[in-house]
Parts: sequence; structure tokens; C-alpha cells
Amino acid sequence: MKKTMTLAVLLLMMSSMFLMPAQAATDKAVGQDKPLFSVSPYLGWGLWDQDLGVDDSFIFGGRAAFHPLRWLAVEGTYGRSATQLKLDDTDVDMDHYGVDLVAHLKPSARVVPYIAAGWAQFDLAANGGDKVPVNGGEVALGLKAKLAGDDASYRGLRVELRDVMTDLNDDFGNDGDWTHNLIMSAGLELAFGKSSKDTDGDGVRDKEDACPDTPAGAVVDEFGCPVDSDGDGVFDGLDQCEDTPAGATVDAYGCPRDSDGDGVLDGLDACADTPAGATVNTRGCPSDSDGDGVFDGLDKCPGTDANLQVDVEGCPIAVTEVEVQLLDTGTITTNNIVFASGSSEIDPASKDILAEIGETLTRWPELRVEIGGHTDDTGRASFNQRLSEQRAQAVLDYLLAGFPGIQSAQYSVKGYGEEGPVADNATAEGRAANRRVEFKVLNTEELKRQIEKRRMLEK
Repeated sequence: MKKTMTLAVLLLMMSSMFLMPAQAATDKAVGQDKPLFSVSPYLGWGLWDQDLGVDDSFIFGGRAAFHPLRWLAVEGTYGRSATQLKLDDTDVDMDHYGVDLVAHLKPSARVVPYIAAGWAQFDLAANGGDKVPVNGGEVALGLKAKLAGDDASYRGLRVELRDVMTDLNDDFGNDGDWTHNLIMSAGLELAFGKSSKDTDGDGVRDKEDACPDTPAGAVVDEFGCPVDSDGDGVFDGLDQCEDTPAGATVDAYGCPRDSDGDGVLDGLDACADTPAGATVNTRGCPSDSDGDGVFDGLDKCPGTDANLQVDVEGCPIAVTEVEVQLLDTGTITTNNIVFASGSSEIDPASKDILAEIGETLTRWPELRVEIGGHTDDTGRASFNQRLSEQRAQAVLDYLLAGFPGIQSAQYSVKGYGEEGPVADNATAEGRAANRRVEFKVLNTEELKRQIEKRRMLEK
């Protein structure tokens, strides 16, 4: 019966150890204080083996322990019980002695499960007579609940189930039999004293730690100072990208970045904003083998002659007659922009010439240009003046709407009316020549500088 009870209580205690709520603070065995000594007065009840021949009885006593390690203690125990012989009710005094090793399974938790094992002895004395000793071993399971104080000095509750196993002798008439005696106890534990501590939990005690504020998880040297093997500013143990090249910029996890995605890490990249797809050298700077201003890797026409103007893809742009006129004279003059008679409405047939002019002007954003309107002398001069201004404005509006690269701030309009004819208004051919639109460069010195810079090749 007692063996069955023993097994049931042991299973219950083991289950409580695994199902216990997680009330522990972070357990760093070398990172917190521990007590040096503890004492534990207790009260309990003894379930004595029937071979011992005495009645179950109340027991009281105390335990004293030395804690050499945070999780391990050496403990001595003493208990006393007054009982009677089962045969004739003779009074019997029992003294229990034990010396045990106590292993604390979760030493930093508020509720600490523990196991203990060691040597034990009972001294039995009937009616104040001589003591009869029986000895053997003992094992125990228990819980300690800290109520107040810190890890080094605290007060708490302690409950325990202990099995004292003794080898009977001739005095009991059944020499050689082993008994199992259960002691269920509850009491207080008072821990005191303080060991040296390791505040930052790096494995080096404070008194020997040259770097007392090491971040948790960092690898340290023998002096307690964190190690940064790759020199990126993130300590080993916290660095998720070891062996980062020297000089590379890293994030909080020690991993390097490559913001422009060119394969050269930030901090080592001398050209940090390289366009995606461009070929770069070891310093992260894009190359332009043919010198056309479009980077290798993005240049769809590699090997372009150095004196050719290219588009955004690096391919040569053909120089049109309109552009030749602009470069030679600083003016584009055309009477191919057709308007409705007496109106500023542009005829759809003019879209090709306007497209050619718009594309040309887009390639020269540095120029300031005046768009001038001219008419023949048919009709009143005042009407022709207003009409020329309206036609010049209509052309500018058309170009601004169709060519986003043309900036309105660089352009102005002016109406010249019938003034400044280039042909005789007496003939139909002359009047047609006088009905024209002129694009005149106002900053001609800038045009010359740009021509020299670009070294244009005429078509």
C-alpha cells in the first residue's frame, strides 16, 4: 500500500514540475547572484514502513545547506518524531539524520523544482532507552516558492516528499530487509549570503569584467569585453552576417547593404546611386566605354563614335535639316506650319513639321527661344499684328502639350504682323513665303558653347 502511495506521490510531483506556470525570469546561471547558505525549518508527517514496527506520526525539524553552485547545494537535515510501537503502544522517540546533494532544476524561477539524494539514518529509542540506529539512503522531490527578496537573499515556502530507505538490523528481527519511509513536509526556506555576481551575464564575474555592460548574447574575451571579428560594429554572437568586408555599411544585425543593387556594398561603393543595370567597376562606379554618356549595360548601341549625338539608349541620333538650320543660323524658319485662313487654328497637316521641330528643341534644353509669327500684308495691319501673335502662341501651346521636355520658362512668343517680309507681297509666292513662323535662339553664345561641346556631325 505504501509503495503504491509512494509511486503515486512521486508521479504527481514530477507532473507538477513539467506543468508548472512559467514564472521565471531569464535564467543566466552565471549572470545573477546566488545565496551562500540557507536554513529550512519544517513540519511534516511520517508514513513509516510496517517492518519498522511503529505508528505513523508527526515530525518536525530543520535543514541547513551550503550552495557552492547556483544550481547545487549540500544539505544536512534533522527531524524528530514521537511515536509508539504497534505491538504494545510503547513510546518511541525517532531521530532522522541525512546529508544530501540538492539539485535545483530551474534556479532563477520564482517556483523552483528540485531533487535530492544522499545518506540517511534513523535512531530509535523506546521509553528513553538506548538508541537503535538504522541507516541507508534517501531521495526527495520538492518545490521551493520564493515569496520575497532577490536571488541571493530570499524567504520562501518549501514542500517536499522524501523516501528514507533503511537497512534493518538484528534488533528488528528481520535483518537485511529494506524499508521505505515517506516523510511529507512543508516549511520555510531562508536564504542568505551573497556570491560575487555577473551583472551583464557574459560569463565573467563583475570583479574581473573590464566591460561590465556587454549586451546580452555577445561573445566576449577573457576580460569580459565583446568581440567584433569583422570590425563592422556589431558584436560576435549578435552579428547575423559574419565576415562582412571591412568598410561596408551594415544594419543593426551586422548585415551589409547594397542600396543601388550594383553588387558593390554601401560604404565600399564610391558611386552610390548607380542606375539599375549599369555595369560597374570594383569601386561601384559605372563605365562608359564609348564615351557617349550612356553607361555600359544600359547602352543599346555600344561602340558609338565619340562625335555622334545619341539618344537615352546610347544610339546615334540623325541630324535633321531643321537641326542643321538651327545650328548654322541660330534660327528655324518655316512656312510649312499651316493655319486656317484668318485664324490661329493649326491645320492637322502641320503635325509632321511641328513634330520635327519639337524633337529638335527637346534635344537643346539649354536654349532660350523666341517663337515669332509673321503674316503677309493682306488685310489691316492691326489685324495682322494680333493674328501673328495668336499664331505664335498657338505653336508654343502645341509644343508644350506634345513635348514634355520643352520648358515654358525657356520660351517666349512675339507677333511681327506684316513687318519684316522676306519676299514681295505682290505675288502669291511672295505672300506665301511671308506667312511664316520663326524660332530664334536668344542666347546664341550658349548655342555656340553647346555645339562645341557636343561636336555634332551633320547629316
